[in-house]
Amino acid sequence: MGETKKLGSFEPAKGMTCDIAVSQNIFDVDNPLLSDTLKSVAGSDGPRMMLVADANAVNRMPGIGTAIGRYITKYGIALAGKAMLIGGGEKIKCDDMQTARRIMNAAVESRTGVNDVMLVIGGGSLFDAAGYAAAQVRGGMKTVRIPTTTSAAVDAAFSTYAAINTPNVKDAFRVPCLPSAVLLDFAPLFTVQDGVWRGGLGEIVRHAAVFNPALMRRIAKDAEALKNRDKELSTAVITACIESRIKKGTSDFALWSAHRLEAMSSYKLPHGYAVPIGACIDFAYALEKGYVDDEVQETVCRALADCGALDGLAHSNHLLSRVDSILLGLDAWQLSSASRGIEVPAGLGKRKTDESPDKEAFAKVIKEFLEVSTSD
Repeated sequence: MGETKKLGSFEPAKGMTCDIAVSQNIFDVDNPLLSDTLKSVAGSDGPRMMLVADANAVNRMPGIGTAIGRYITKYGIALAGKAMLIGGGEKIKCDDMQTARRIMNAAVESRTGVNDVMLVIGGGSLFDAAGYAAAQVRGGMKTVRIPTTTSAAVDAAFSTYAAINTPNVKDAFRVPCLPSAVLLDFAPLFTVQDGVWRGGLGEIVRHAAVFNPALMRRIAKDAEALKNRDKELSTAVITACIESRIKKGTSDFALWSAHRLEAMSSYKLPHGYAVPIGACIDFAYALEKGYVDDEVQETVCRALADCGALDGLAHSNHLLSRVDSILLGLDAWQLSSASRGIEVPAGLGKRKTDESPDKEAFAKVIKEFLEVSTSD
């Protein structure tokens, strides 16, 4: 069993604190972190837990079911109903709420209530589907998240809402879903497929590019090693990103176009690949508008390419050619945010709100980006 370290806390809502902790072998019977967390969240020495896990993540962790069984037996954790294994990926957010309803019904049938805890083990899509369900059951269940992908560890685990898609609008249906705690074990992060790993690195770049110049320079310097999953380096960078996020908060930078590209692809373009493309579009726009210089844009976009986060670009040219459709994402973002403004880069590790996005400038840079991406 490894050392447990509290990375910090953030406030998902006024008067509420969410603790973030990292540990090795969370389900080892000699590691009390999960038990202590559940007791604290539930406010009881005999916590009752509903378990929802990503089936793909479970398959990558042999023996996890047996380990969980031993763990809950030792620590006297009551399991509410049978553990639910849910296939992950964006498809579970695009199934007319069938997955969310399945989880809701299971929660009701197992007589869970507002003092019980839903433990969700998986990636961002499962956090959304399960979180959407948790928010509906009897006024809202408490949730604890264990991320199994890098993207979830540095981004989705901190989300204060849960969202479901419609065929044409990403995250169209949203409800507040405030995590009570986030527990991180690095081991599962290194078991994901290459595309998922590299997309997670893109999410780290998205944060560092507008919040943390030192981290951004480190990523740019060691992008190749990160792409190849150097464990010591990757663990340090992921930890640094989480700590930076706890301290500095979050940004919607690059999401307006990433969400639109996902919907345009009928969600075949993974979120992890859409975000880096969106980041390149926004940096090209910032350069066009004079918010950043060439060196800053080159640093970020080159880092995204070198760490493999832009590997999805080759399969996205047909989307980038539909400029007018992409620009509908600006209108969709306005409907979601109640503001015309979008966050854009304003230097390395800096951001600003562009209150009046220039659609002509965006159209220009998207066309130029397509030309560059197909020039090879």
